[in-house]
This record gives sequence, structure tokens and C-alpha cells, in this order.
Amino acid sequence: KQQIAEKLKTQEEEHHVLQREQEDLKESFAEHEKLENDKVQRTKERNLGYQSDLMSQVAYTSGLKNLEADERQRELQIENEAEHRYQTKLRSALDRPTIDRAHPLRKYQDSQSRLFG
Repeated sequence: KQQIAEKLKTQEEEHHVLQREQEDLKESFAEHEKLENDKVQRTKERNLGYQSDLMSQVAYTSGLKNLEADERQRELQIENEAEHRYQTKLRSALDRPTIDRAHPLRKYQDSQSRLFG
């Protein structure tokens, strides 16, 4: 009877030890699961931040390109207007064969030639 009691006591102790080990294992697994979830969450947040930074950078670059294109368009318009004014003046000058205003040097030459013949 004593051997049976000792054996039962030993089995019961082993059972408690196994239960404790199983609980410790569950706690360790839960802690590991929590750490993994935290790691995944941090990675997601970092990736979202990186994505947001990239999108901001793309928007900024796109804005700069638009500004540059607008500036080029404005400069082209100014150049076209200047060319139009030049062509208008040139046509006007070519349409009038007589000169209304003489260059100051030509005026001087003409006055000299009249004086000295």
C-alpha cells in the first residue's frame, strides 16, 4: 500500500510539474506571439511612413515640373509676342520706302554736303 501511495504521489507531482511546464510554455508562446505582432505592426507603420514620404516626394516633384512647364510656356508666349512686334515693325518699315527720320550721322553728312557742296 505504501508503494502504491508513493507511486500515486510521484505521479501526482509529475502531473503538477507537467501542468506547470505546459502553462509556462503557453505563457512563452503568448509572449512570443505578442512580440511578433508588435514587430509586424512596427514594420507596417514604418512602411506606411515610407510610402507617405514617397508620395509626398512624387507630388512635390510633379508640382515643380508643372511650375517649370508653366514658366516655359510663359517665356514662349513672351518670345512669340516680341517676335510678332518685330515682324510688324519690319513689315511697316519695308512697306514705307521713304525714311521719315534720318539717322543723326546722316543728318550731319547731309548738312555738311550742303555747306561744302
